[in-house]
Amino acid sequence: MKFGLVIGSVVSTKKAGKLKGLKILVVNYLNENLERTSHSAACVDTVNAGEGDIVLLCSSSSARLTEQTKDVATDNTIIGIVDSVSHGNKIIYKKQKS
Repeated sequence: MKFGLVIGSVVSTKKAGKLKGLKILVVNYLNENLERTSHSAACVDTVNAGEGDIVLLCSSSSARLTEQTKDVATDNTIIGIVDSVSHGNKIIYKKQKS
């Protein structure tokens, strides 16, 4: 799994097969300190994430193991919205309440 920051969305009027009806978001990968990297990807969203959310991602064949993505042509899937991250006794991220 990887951490990512949702930075945008993809609008696609035509999608192949089982991609129809699935939301696709643009995610910038984060490193272990939750700092942005130079890598990003279009990801199928299975948890109703939104712009600004820090999310958990699965890639490769694992991206097709959720109920929504079984047999879907995806290489990146958002599988969780992060509430907090800690390392040892230090909290490095805590989601702001909206």
